[in-house]
Amino acid sequence: MVYITSNIFFKGEFSFKTIPKRIFIINIIVSAVFTVGVLSAIYASMLVPADYKSVVSMSSGIINGVATILLTLFIDPKASVLADRVVKDNSPYIYLKSYSLTMVSSKFIGTVIAQLLFIPAAYYVAWFAMWI
Repeated sequence: MVYITSNIFFKGEFSFKTIPKRIFIINIIVSAVFTVGVLSAIYASMLVPADYKSVVSMSSGIINGVATILLTLFIDPKASVLADRVVKDNSPYIYLKSYSLTMVSSKFIGTVIAQLLFIPAAYYVAWFAMWI
């Protein structure tokens, strides 16, 4: 059995400069959109007249599609390039560890922020469905 202790991740090597700040913010936004996409569309279907319910329910796919495109354009390439640099010994391993910690914490923060955006996003999806 393998035990992971806290000193594996926190050896004093982390610093503010090893954390990718822009990727942290972008991943918070993308995670919030992913989290709120389906739930806001389901709730928005309760806010619109019966004629618009199918339009609203289909909008969750569009919302998650946009979030997937954002993830593919901004987050995934950075992880691939960073992992490649570490494997080729062009960058220290601490940057990859910082990136991993950043991704986990930004997804958690994005999920928490999505709870605040849930109701406004549902009203926006309902308005947009009635607008088109």
